[in-house]
Amino acid sequence: MPSLVSAQEGDSWDFFSSGGGSEYDYVSTGGNTSQNVSLINPLGTSCNPANTDCLGNFLRSILAFVIRIGTVVVILMLVYVGYKFVTARGEPVEITKARTMFLWTVVGALILLGAQVIAVGITATVQSLGTGS
Repeated sequence: MPSLVSAQEGDSWDFFSSGGGSEYDYVSTGGNTSQNVSLINPLGTSCNPANTDCLGNFLRSILAFVIRIGTVVVILMLVYVGYKFVTARGEPVEITKARTMFLWTVVGALILLGAQVIAVGITATVQSLGTGS
C-alpha cells in the first residue's frame, strides 16, 4: 500500500485507502511506516546510452526516429523534384512549380537539421547546468 510520509514524525498519509471514500481521500495511518518511498528523477542521474529509464534518452530516440523518417522523405522528394524538372520540358509554369517544390524540400531538410542542432544545444546546456560547470 503506497503512502506519503509527512515531514512530521509519527504521521503518514495513505492515498489508496480501502475505506468507503473516494480514492482521493487522505486517510492517516497514524504512525511510522516501514516503507521507504523514493522518487525517480525523470531526467536521470546517469543519462548514458545504457540507461533506458532516462527521459533524455527517450527524447533522443524519438528525435532520431523522426530525423531518419524525415531524411528518407527529403531524399524521395528530391528525386521527385528532379523528375518534375525533367518532365517540365522547358515550360515556364512547370519549371516554377518544380522550383517551388525544391525550395520547400530544402526548407524541410533545414528544419530537420535545425531540430538536431537545437537538441544538441539544449542537451549540452542542461548537462552543464547539472554539473555546475
